[in-house]
Amino acid sequence: MSYFWVTIVICFLAMMQPNEAKLNIEQVEATLRQRIGQKVYQPGVQMPTELALTAEFGVSRATIRTVLTRLANEGLIFRRQGAGTYVNQRVGEVNTLRGLLDYGRLIAEAGYQPAIQPISMLTRDATAEEARVLNVVEGEPVVVLVRLFLADERPFILATNVMPQKLFKANGDFYDGRLPLHNFLHQYCAQTIGYAIYEIRPRLADDEKTIQLLDCQPGRLLLQFSTIFYNQENRPLVWGHSTYDDSVVKLRFMQSWV
Repeated sequence: MSYFWVTIVICFLAMMQPNEAKLNIEQVEATLRQRIGQKVYQPGVQMPTELALTAEFGVSRATIRTVLTRLANEGLIFRRQGAGTYVNQRVGEVNTLRGLLDYGRLIAEAGYQPAIQPISMLTRDATAEEARVLNVVEGEPVVVLVRLFLADERPFILATNVMPQKLFKANGDFYDGRLPLHNFLHQYCAQTIGYAIYEIRPRLADDEKTIQLLDCQPGRLLLQFSTIFYNQENRPLVWGHSTYDDSVVKLRFMQSWV
């Protein structure tokens, strides 16, 4: 093969490699996060170098450094001067929020089999408080989705999510309530959660519905997360209320101070 054709082939192969436009920071971060979560990179073990990751993903070193900084700020990895980057050896013991509390992942990482049991889904008028939180008009239709999260078939979380009906792109007869919330919104509302704000408070099991579905004793002290989910344009998508029985799975989170 002549030098001319070798050059053409090399240029063609280079064009086929991932570049900054095709593989952005979020995609690289998602891949590394998945590898850490699936223990491709074992806890306590050194990760590939910046140069190795740059070559693998076909992105700039600045992109890799940005991704590693994000993971380090979250406490998933530690970067030691002159010694490389290591996966936090306790990464499998805790749940990192990263803006979203993933119930399924929380259950799975605690060593249980997660499942979602849909309870009900109905449309009604928004209350004054729901209208204020979701930035809609009082009386405007909202969809209320009630689901039960199970850990090894044991009731763990009772979750109620309220969302404006106008978010739904099609009037379907069936919505899969077993989908995680972010997948549900993406599939039926073409929306992506950008961030969430949580408010945590204790509450007593003092109503028949909670007692029955969580299979707990009346008066038991539970935890309740009130959560507002927003898209990247700061538009409120969902107002959620989730009641936890922490006797089933303990809530443990990691916060990085570096």
